[in-house]
Amino acid sequence: MIRSVSFWLAALLLAAIPLLVMDIPKHYIDWTREVHDEMIVTVHNQYNLSKAEKGDILDNILDANKTLMASMYLKSFGGVILLCLSIFFFVRHGRQRSGSLLKTSGIVTLLLLLSISLKVYSWTAFSGNANVRLLDLSASDTSLTAIHQAHFKGKVVYVDFWGTTCGPCLDEFRNFTKPLKSAFKNRTDIAYFYVSGGHKLVWKQQLQKLDIEGSHVFLNQLDYARMYRKAVKGNENTSIAMPRYVIIDKTGTITDTDAPRPSDKDKLISKLNKYLTDTIN
Repeated sequence: MIRSVSFWLAALLLAAIPLLVMDIPKHYIDWTREVHDEMIVTVHNQYNLSKAEKGDILDNILDANKTLMASMYLKSFGGVILLCLSIFFFVRHGRQRSGSLLKTSGIVTLLLLLSISLKVYSWTAFSGNANVRLLDLSASDTSLTAIHQAHFKGKVVYVDFWGTTCGPCLDEFRNFTKPLKSAFKNRTDIAYFYVSGGHKLVWKQQLQKLDIEGSHVFLNQLDYARMYRKAVKGNENTSIAMPRYVIIDKTGTITDTDAPRPSDKDKLISKLNKYLTDTIN
C-alpha cells in the first residue's frame, strides 16, 4: 500500500478532472443546438410568432448562452487548476521515491476509469420529476390502441413521435410544449405520450434537461418504424418524418394522424378541446 499523502492527493485530483472536462464537449453541442441553431431559426422567421413571442424566445436563448458559456469556462479553468495541483503533488511524491512505478500507474489508471464511469453513469441515470414517467411496454403493447387501453384508458392522448437529435422536435419542447400544457393544467382526462427513437443515452439526458412531463418510451429503429406506421395508418413504404403528432380520443381510436404541432397552439388547443368534450358512448 502506498502511504504517500502527496501521491494520493495527486491521484485523486487527476481523477477528478474527467468529472469536469467530459462535460465541456457536451456543453458545446448544447450551445450549438440551443443557442446558435435556435437563433438562426428564430431570426429567419420559421416560427409564425408575434414580435413579443419572438422576443421571449430570444431572451431564453441568451440566458442559455450565458449559462452554457459560463459552464464551459469554469469547468475548463477548474480542469487546468486540478491538473496543475496534481502535477505538483506527483513531483513531491517523486522526490520521496515511495512505491513502484507499476503500482502507482495502476492506481492512477484505476481511479481515472472509476471517475469516467461515474460521469457516464450520471449521464445515463434519470432523475427527473415525478411527472416524467418512463413506460415499460409489455409484449402486447405493439400499437397505440393497445397502449391506450393499458395506460391511458378514458383519456385523450396527444402522441409525439420524436428523435433525440431532431432539431425541430427539440425546438418544440424548448419553446412551445409547456405553454400548451398550461392550457390544460386543470384537466385530468388528457395525457401526453412521447415515442422516441435515436440514441438512448441522449434520450434520458434530453428528458431531464428539457423536463418533458408526460409518459415516455424509447424504441429501437425497427419498433419505432413499426409503431409510427401503424399510428399514421401507413404501410411499409411510408417514410418516417419527425416530429409527427397523433391524437387518440377517449375510446382509444386514432382520430388525427397528422395533428398540429405545439407551436401551432391555437389550432391544436381547438382540436384537443373538441375531443375532450366528446363523451364515451
